[in-house]
Amino acid sequence: MSNLAFEIGFDHYLFKLPLDITRFSDVHRRQIRYGYDAAKQQRVTQRTPDLYESKLISLRDRALIKGFEMSLTPEDLRAKLNKTGNRCPITGETFTFAAQELTDWSVDRVDNDLGYTLSNIEIVSVRANQAKDDLDLAGIIKKAMGKPDPDSTLTDFEWFKMAKFYYQKMKILKPLSICKILTDKQAFYDHIVLMQLFKNDKKPSRAFLLLLQKYCSKEVVNKASKLTQKRIHHRADIDVDVLYNSPKLYAWVKGFIKSINAHSAEFDPLLLDCLFA
Repeated sequence: MSNLAFEIGFDHYLFKLPLDITRFSDVHRRQIRYGYDAAKQQRVTQRTPDLYESKLISLRDRALIKGFEMSLTPEDLRAKLNKTGNRCPITGETFTFAAQELTDWSVDRVDNDLGYTLSNIEIVSVRANQAKDDLDLAGIIKKAMGKPDPDSTLTDFEWFKMAKFYYQKMKILKPLSICKILTDKQAFYDHIVLMQLFKNDKKPSRAFLLLLQKYCSKEVVNKASKLTQKRIHHRADIDVDVLYNSPKLYAWVKGFIKSINAHSAEFDPLLLDCLFA
């Protein structure tokens, strides 16, 4: 952290920034002054920071204050931002830059216990970053699958997009029973099972159906899958009414869900993959 403090001081001189060190602890203030004085004595050519340098300055300050690792460079930030196409992967909004708006680009630490490293950051809007706050993956999924929150700054669809986005980047560290959550959203639960019967060529769906065959027989699962394919292709849509308008298919799906809930520990990770992978 002493090197980071030195770099902060050096950069404050380089970019002609006021040396306000009151927000830093006593143990770091001396190193910050050393960095500032070193740049001054070297007669470093002062200049205005660019977009990425400005962002990095604020991140370095925060990392030093919070005790986080900091190994990012301006080039890292530029590369991460370029990957987004200048749109927030959660809200889909075009990023603004230093406009003091919720659409401004911001740096999110994926794992809140880790610091500012290339493998632990993503570029999202301020609105998405504030909504995520210190939630872990289980918390994000609960938000995405829970009851609508009128006070949330994200829509239900945006929460679902956030869950899909971070599912690729985070691990579930707390027990999460997706079967129990889905039981309170029965129509959605019905639709998810229907979709796996339809998308039986997809890897998560194949794994799900293979386990389902263990408890409901291969013959019944295959018959349900074939009927689902037939009805969806006939109607040319995948609305859940395809299920509700077929007593035979609906009876099968109800039986499947009963078996799924009875073996939720085995089905939970597969359902999560079906939803978010």
